Amino acid sequence: PASELAALYSERWEFESALDELKTHQRGPRVVLRSKLADGVYQEAWGMLCVHYAIRALLCQAAYRSDGDPDRVSFTRTMRAARRSPRRSAETPVRLAAAVFHATTEILQELLPQRRFRANLRVVRRKLPSFGVKRSEHRLWPLPTPPIIQAIRILSLP
Repeated sequence: PASELAALYSERWEFESALDELKTHQRGPRVVLRSKLADGVYQEAWGMLCVHYAIRALLCQAAYRSDGDPDRVSFTRTMRAARRSPRRSAETPVRLAAAVFHATTEILQELLPQRRFRANLRVVRRKLPSFGVKRSEHRLWPLPTPPIIQAIRILSLP
């Protein structure tokens, strides 16, 4: 299990790629949710996630038809192929299967190169504190003389 966990840890970049797919490629760079009410926002968000799932399912189906590695199949190419498929292709199961076959054939015409291994630490280069740096003169800072309970006064309106 430890070796599998180590192998899966390197796949953490895939989640960030999926966020990029959702935000940049599927939704568009300047498009935001149009709804003004909470129910509409939920509906739009769920709709975007359902479409993303359908595109990824088509991508995986195409990948399994070739070498089995979904990382080598382009998301944008899959999205374009799904958009180009005729809307009436789902009238019968035979037409749907033919449309999926043609879409996966188009998707597999050009595969991405194999992904390189990434080994970057999750660290911040330099943290910018919101407070000043603690120095030696702060060690002997005078404490408040009365206990904190006596030092705080709560004022109430009459």
